Order: sequence, then C-alpha cells, then structure tokens
Amino acid sequence: MNSLPSPILSQLEDFASWLISHLNKYEAYDEGHTFPWTNHLWRSKDFRRAHLDIVDARDKSKMYMMHLCIFPNTNDPSPIFGFDLIAGPNKVTGAFHDFSPVKGKTALDVWFADQTDVLEWSKERTLPPWAKEIFSPSMIAAGNIQDPEELSVLIDTAKANLLHYLKAIGEVTDKDFSPQQNKYCYNQKQNPHTPRVMSALGFEPEVVHDFIQKCLFPEV
Repeated sequence: MNSLPSPILSQLEDFASWLISHLNKYEAYDEGHTFPWTNHLWRSKDFRRAHLDIVDARDKSKMYMMHLCIFPNTNDPSPIFGFDLIAGPNKVTGAFHDFSPVKGKTALDVWFADQTDVLEWSKERTLPPWAKEIFSPSMIAAGNIQDPEELSVLIDTAKANLLHYLKAIGEVTDKDFSPQQNKYCYNQKQNPHTPRVMSALGFEPEVVHDFIQKCLFPEV
C-alpha cells in the first residue's frame, strides 16, 4: 500500500477519483501512448483534448504528482484549463491552477479572475519568465501547503472552476486559435522542473522527453 500521511493522502486520492468520475462523462480515447503511470484522455464536441496524468511514486520516492489540462477546440476563444500539483510526504510542495488566456477577456477569463483574486495562500510561488508568457495574472501558484483546510480550499476551488469551465466551454466560435494554443504548449515545454523531477523519480530521459513532447503538451 502506498503511504502518504493522512489526511493529505485521502484528500488527493478523493480528488483524483472525483476528477476521473466527472470526466468519464465524456468520450475516453487512446492516442497510443504507453507510459509507466496513470494517463487518461477525453474529448467532446465542446473541447478537443482533456488529459489527466497521475504519477504515484510514494513507495519509491515519496512523491505524488497530478496534472490536468483541457484544451478548447481550436476555433474557441476560451482559455486553457490547467491544474498541477506535487506532494511530498507531509505537504503539497507546489500547486498551480489557471484559466490560461487564448484570446483573453472572455467570460471564462473574467469569471476565473473573480473566483481566485479573493483567495490567499500561506506561501505564494513566484513564476519564472516562461510561465509569465502564458499564465493569467490571476493564476493560483501556492506552495508548502501543510494545513488540510488550506488544501481543501484549493481542491474545492479547482472542482468548482472545472464544473463551470465544462459547462461554459464550446459556446463561442471565432477564428483559428491554434497558434495561441501552440504558444502555450511551447512555453510549458520550457519548464525545466518537469523533466528534472521525473528523472529524479527514476524514469528514463527518453521516456520523459517523449511524454512531455507527445502526451503532456503536444502542439496542434
């Protein structure tokens, strides 16, 4: 049995189960990737790609990672939904959540800012230059979450935002936003932390590279 001290373990596992349950309402599909951790892919008429991966390395390295990214259809000006979390034995070391602008100033962009600008975190994370290129000013970037109540606020916020996002996405069509979505993917792949952490977990560099390029942030 994997071991991560309660209540963090139960909170994260319950959240992962909740995400899968809600996203299973959409069409699951397979892009042919095979990686040694949990990957789920969904699509619908309202979004072109939703990807959830969970790297559960608690037995070996005492780490638990979760990533969810949802891309609108390329003719939809809606933002890109993103949620990332990394947990160690006693705390969430980093949590990041955003509606990353595609066109910007859409109803979803404004709604996200209204929901998150009123929140405060015990430790704010400073964003590097590559992140500032693509993330909104209202992005949640929190670290050192040890209080179960603070983690509950984060999870409840992500749940509410996801439900609203899935309900509102796909209502507007506009020009082709493939370049903007590709800019998001390109800048995400400049993040040196992802390959460093996954390599530290013992995954082969070639596997990590293929995952980041072809499954985590594939360009259109």
